[in-house]
Amino acid sequence: MDSYFDSAIEYNRSNPISLARTSSQAQTVQNEKNWEWSYLVRKCRNLELEDSYDFYMRRLRVGYLSLFIFIHVAVTVIHTLLLLTTPEIKYVYVDMVAYMCSGLVIWVVLGVNFRSELVSKHGWVVYATSWLAVCVMVLMDIGLNVYHATSHNDILNPIYDAYTLYAIYMFMPVPYLLQPFVLGSAVTFCYIINYSFVITAKDDNQMHSILNEAIYLSCVNLLGIFFRLMRDIALRTTFLDRRQYVEENLLLRYARDQERSLLLSILPAQIADRLQEDVKNRIERSKQQHQQQSQVDLRRSADSQTLKRWRQPDHGTLFIEPHDDVTVLYADVVNYTHLTTTLDVKKLVEALHDLFVRFDIASEEYNVLRIKFLGDCYYCVAGLANPNPDHAKCCVDLGLRMIKDIRDVREKRHLNIDMRIGVHSGDVLSGVIGAAKWQFDIWSKDVDIANRLEATGATGRVHVSQKTLSLLDGEYFFEDGTEKAREDPVLQKHGIRTYLIKSLRL
Repeated sequence: MDSYFDSAIEYNRSNPISLARTSSQAQTVQNEKNWEWSYLVRKCRNLELEDSYDFYMRRLRVGYLSLFIFIHVAVTVIHTLLLLTTPEIKYVYVDMVAYMCSGLVIWVVLGVNFRSELVSKHGWVVYATSWLAVCVMVLMDIGLNVYHATSHNDILNPIYDAYTLYAIYMFMPVPYLLQPFVLGSAVTFCYIINYSFVITAKDDNQMHSILNEAIYLSCVNLLGIFFRLMRDIALRTTFLDRRQYVEENLLLRYARDQERSLLLSILPAQIADRLQEDVKNRIERSKQQHQQQSQVDLRRSADSQTLKRWRQPDHGTLFIEPHDDVTVLYADVVNYTHLTTTLDVKKLVEALHDLFVRFDIASEEYNVLRIKFLGDCYYCVAGLANPNPDHAKCCVDLGLRMIKDIRDVREKRHLNIDMRIGVHSGDVLSGVIGAAKWQFDIWSKDVDIANRLEATGATGRVHVSQKTLSLLDGEYFFEDGTEKAREDPVLQKHGIRTYLIKSLRL
């Protein structure tokens, strides 16, 4: 038997049509379960949504109750107007007073349920007001019926037994199924006793008439239970669907926020906005090209050059922006090459990770945008994402912080490493290049100068150009740059004079 089932499973896996049919049948079974009351209740409890559903139902029941009050007022007014048409006007006033007074009492009693704070604190209020309102309706209806039966008048006096039962199951704020059924059964018992009293006075075949009335009211109760059950199924299904929609919407928003945060951690906001807009345009163009391609495929006799034109790849848009008055910082780990040959790869990567995480935190603190890592090289720019008049000071402060951080890592991990930093101020071009894989970077001769300042700098010092130093407003002690910088051909070509920052003036 086990081998038979294994063979059947293997057949389904190997047969796509059978697998699709099995999947469709499973989906059908799942859809059928979604309309089973017990399954929906169990699902709400498993998802810990029963309290939320009860709160949702309390709000709906208040809406149903508002509709019932309106209907009951309309019925009372219409019945009162009809009583004015009866010939025996002397008996009318008793009925009118009874209907108006009962309607007022019912309105006041049920109005308590509109106080949401009271109902949420005291759950028994819902049951008490519902029982009291129904008792008033039944006593008024049966009392007038008995009164007219004993006074032998011909005033219009309908029995509101079905109306009362429908009001219980459709509009009363009592929750669940058991409580309305108990209340409806009590009302049914009262009306059967009343009917027995009336039939005993007027009809000899009383048992047959009483049995018919009992069957009729029992059917009304069953209809009410069915209505309650189907309404609860529909509302639970709607509640779960809405909850799933809200959850998916929140997850989508969270994913978009995360995507936006990730994008802004790599790109400036203005380039990120343009890039996202370009992606949207690419998607739209791709859809249009797909539709046009489908039309072309249907017309096989079209010119072959048309097909080639639609198949041309989209190389994207070039996003390049100029930026004036920025400061570029290059930082390089000294003795890194020696460590790669003597230190375990895992320990080396862990040390770099620890170091660069510290640098990223410091970059955010000093409002400096990190561009990327180049092996053991870390370079960034200030004043690019947002204009900043203190961009030079931010980079110099970041450089001093980097030297402190790498010395902490050196002591913590017992490594012979240090930092060499170059800082230069000028103009750059920033942008995203590439089609399949985007890369954000900056370019200009000032970027090359900052790189040369790092390469010709001193270990454990911040090496700056004269232009950067002029933007620091004399806030730092400094000394002349290195001999290597004075002999560097790139720095000589651009006439760059360099300095080493010693410390911050106090």
